[in-house]
Amino acid sequence: MVKVLCALHNRTYFQSLHDQFAVAFDAYLAIVREVKTLVDQALGRDTPDWRMLHACPACNYKQPDEPPLYPARLDAFDGNNSLKRVDGSGHADERFFQSSYLIPAAEVDLFKDDVRLRPGATAGNETHLSNVPTSDGSTTCTENWKVANTTSENSTNVFDQTGVFVSACRHGIIQTLVELRRSGELAKYALATANKLIDVYGANGLTGYDIGCSFSKTIAASSVADKVKKANHRFVVNAFHGHAHNRRCQLQYHTLYQKGLGIEDLETCERVFAGSNTVAPLIRHASYFHWLQFIDLQFDQWDQDRYQELSQFLYNNYKQALHLIDELTPAVEELKQQLDLSDADFERWNIEELQYLEALAAEPEYDPEKIAYVEALQSLAKAEAGYGSITSVQFLSYAPADFTQNSGLRKGPQAATKAREAERRAAYNKLALEMNTVHDLERRLDLMKRWTPGDPEYQEALKYLNNRQFICAVQHLEGLVVQRLFELAKANLAGTGYKMRQQISNAITRRSTAIRNALEYYNRLAPLQSPPRDILKFSEVASYAWLGEFELLKSSRREVLTKPWVSKTNREVAGKYFRIVRAREEIERLNVEISRLQRWVGDEDAHLLTIATSLEVSQPALACEIHHLHDKRVRINNVHRARLQAIYAMPGFSGVCVLETSNDANEGAVIDKLQSAAPIEVDEDDILCDEAACLESCIA
Repeated sequence: MVKVLCALHNRTYFQSLHDQFAVAFDAYLAIVREVKTLVDQALGRDTPDWRMLHACPACNYKQPDEPPLYPARLDAFDGNNSLKRVDGSGHADERFFQSSYLIPAAEVDLFKDDVRLRPGATAGNETHLSNVPTSDGSTTCTENWKVANTTSENSTNVFDQTGVFVSACRHGIIQTLVELRRSGELAKYALATANKLIDVYGANGLTGYDIGCSFSKTIAASSVADKVKKANHRFVVNAFHGHAHNRRCQLQYHTLYQKGLGIEDLETCERVFAGSNTVAPLIRHASYFHWLQFIDLQFDQWDQDRYQELSQFLYNNYKQALHLIDELTPAVEELKQQLDLSDADFERWNIEELQYLEALAAEPEYDPEKIAYVEALQSLAKAEAGYGSITSVQFLSYAPADFTQNSGLRKGPQAATKAREAERRAAYNKLALEMNTVHDLERRLDLMKRWTPGDPEYQEALKYLNNRQFICAVQHLEGLVVQRLFELAKANLAGTGYKMRQQISNAITRRSTAIRNALEYYNRLAPLQSPPRDILKFSEVASYAWLGEFELLKSSRREVLTKPWVSKTNREVAGKYFRIVRAREEIERLNVEISRLQRWVGDEDAHLLTIATSLEVSQPALACEIHHLHDKRVRINNVHRARLQAIYAMPGFSGVCVLETSNDANEGAVIDKLQSAAPIEVDEDDILCDEAACLESCIA
């Protein structure tokens, strides 16, 4: 910036000019903060949590006559490791920046010893989220995010701040900020944030988190477990991240199956990080004061932008919800008649499927030593066959016609004999090794008689062994598809650099080949299962739904294939049904949020004007500043009014209309822009593209 100013004023750039500008900019920001403090005091906005309680009127400006919402509010939190700061940078600057977003480190450290480690895990003195024990012993969902959440020892040695952990409402307005200090995403950061949200917002809240399933168990074992239970606060998994979780987790925590969530995906933090990543290069070597000051500036501007687009968010979501209902309802009703289904069937299927998967997870594993014994017997049989094929060769004795008593051995036959003897010794050693392995397992299993392929015990173990190989093939295929989705998400995320995009592009190409190879291996094993599995096509693996259906592929029970919820057609119908239900819930929530925003814009304009007028005599300078604030907010609120009128005029609007007449010349342009926009297929506020369609198009 200083170089640009020098060029504009025809001045030669010197480093001293940069230093002077930095000092002047800090002084300017300090003055702005002091003025804002005086304005907030005059407006009654100086209470500790005023910003959290009033920054988003659609979430917080409740009206006495509005219908109750459950969940009462929708939030999300997550960590990000882009906003690092090198240790020792700016050590001479001992100033401390006061941010209304920041949860103090002392408050966070209250939770550092809250949760015990999972047995066998090591994490120093503090607990990482991936090492938290769960009641059912399942760690699959957490380990899918383990690489993203952990931070290497080298990073903790180099950086003092290794990232941030933020929370935001569903409209994108940021609520809290926690700094990650010399660590990855530890449990204490999420616990401190959850505790703050419950203290400020009260009961019946819901928070989305990429590992909301395991975090629900984490918080149930923490010191705030009773508070969370009393407040009836729930944690779910974000829509996109949820597709990387197993099916049992999705049925309990995915947004599609959670009542009251509407069409909200709770991927808010990903959009926040897409914006904040632009600040990362500027603060990597800044002092702690400037590190926090720049983040506070970024988040404050982000919140102002999100407030200005709040009515746009409501308009887009209303239009999208109506579009989903109009588009999907005829198809679902037609299929319900053809298949003789009712709405209760879809709800019942989810319950039955969850019960089945939970019962499957509770089944004891087959004795691993018996599996190892059968594998050893198979290896022994191969070793015996190999050794027998060598020792069964007959040695021929013959004397060449020119042989005399003084003739020496010829090198050709001598080398062949040595090679044959080496091959025999290798086969014998392998046979001896396999025999020792079998004897050792027989001793451990206390077997008096060796199993043969005809024995029932051998057949049972062999059946389980074959099924286990098939399960491993399914898990490998599932893992490749999940990784592919992550790469596509990162490739389409704003703020990703050119070199990173190139690396991701190369990884996507390699992943396509790996998926094809894994799919071929799966298709070779599928017909050999009992019962036989269907052959999968490459295009089918691209479907979002299949990431949940991998659990069904692993099942070895014949009776599960007769269940109606196993049918791919039925599952597609059920998915459309739940999207319709969520769309109707979205309209109910939007009707309430629209009324809140409508009341807020009128009350805020009147309040600012009243306070400014009352101070014109006693404090004219402060009154002038509040008048400027009033003029700015009126301009923004007039845009809200115009968009709200467009929502009221929308065919299918079912809320309370508040018709207003405005003299604002920009109102017509705002409405024309809304009405001329392309039909809403997905949430336009969502920076992440439709990953399912992107995956299908890329790997087909």
